[in-house]
Amino acid sequence: MMRITSGILKNKKIKSREGRETRPTLERIKEAIFSIIGDKVVDSRFLDLYSGTGNMGIEALSRNAKRTIFIENNQEALRIIIENINDCKLENKSRAYKNDVLRAIEILSRKNEKFDIIFMDPPYKENLTEKTLMHISDFSLLDDDGIVISEHSIYEKISDVVGKLVKYDERDYNKKIISFYKYNL
Repeated sequence: MMRITSGILKNKKIKSREGRETRPTLERIKEAIFSIIGDKVVDSRFLDLYSGTGNMGIEALSRNAKRTIFIENNQEALRIIIENINDCKLENKSRAYKNDVLRAIEILSRKNEKFDIIFMDPPYKENLTEKTLMHISDFSLLDDDGIVISEHSIYEKISDVVGKLVKYDERDYNKKIISFYKYNL
């Protein structure tokens, strides 16, 4: 079990999957990320890629994001995300889709979706971070003044510039790195 750290759902417990397949963002890292982005989350359109438990997107909704879309490829993880959304009574502010993230980015782009905040935490061993960032850039999923927050392993080296995105901040949390990107306008 994890808990929501702030906002209208503060201290609400949400479910996680058994085993090691899902690595929810640690509570202290989650709090640090939301502290860094501050009020930017209020009224934002939030995209949670490689959602796992839905932990980050639900936290965003608790902190008054307008809407969150969750993308997860694993059926069991998606079931837990939907359960967490329903338990938190957030059905009217969120959608959860089972899909490959890269394919989902293309579909969202075709629907002219734009997001203020995109959070991504791909499986560490698959080196998907830079490929996902490039897809976000290529398919213009980010609003002009939006940000992409990427959680990745310290062992995965990510370029400072990926397509139209440029890294403007990076934080080191032991074996995890949180990188922040925005458009290079």
